[in-house]
Amino acid sequence: MSQAAKTLTVDLKRVIAGPPAKVFDAWMDPKQACNPWSYGKTLGLERKAGTAFCVVMGSAGAHFGRILKLAKGKQLQHTWMSRYTRGLESTVTMAFKKHAGGTLVTLRHTGLPNDDGGRGHADGWGQFLGMLEGRFAGK
Repeated sequence: MSQAAKTLTVDLKRVIAGPPAKVFDAWMDPKQACNPWSYGKTLGLERKAGTAFCVVMGSAGAHFGRILKLAKGKQLQHTWMSRYTRGLESTVTMAFKKHAGGTLVTLRHTGLPNDDGGRGHADGWGQFLGMLEGRFAGK
């Protein structure tokens, strides 16, 4: 009998009906209700590698991270830490690539604990990507 993996990875993909630069901008704008930054009070979110941020998401509590890489319209990589990661620093990497239907957004969240809190990130990120998709639907 093998031991269960201690961490897990969430991989999600969505095609968003908009150009990569606009989809990226919508994802990074706390004033647009289609991203985690708009879900609560966001502090310190800057479009610059090396900066830290905090998002207080109501009953979900505070989520902290640092921007690791940022290439406008192409890539975002940041750390993510909350009570749902058991205080462990995990990593979210997103790519925004031109696609026949607009933009292919891929999201990979690594280093999550292999428990209910870690697994719940698949639903959470899926909801945010769904809101992003809705933001561009019919445009």
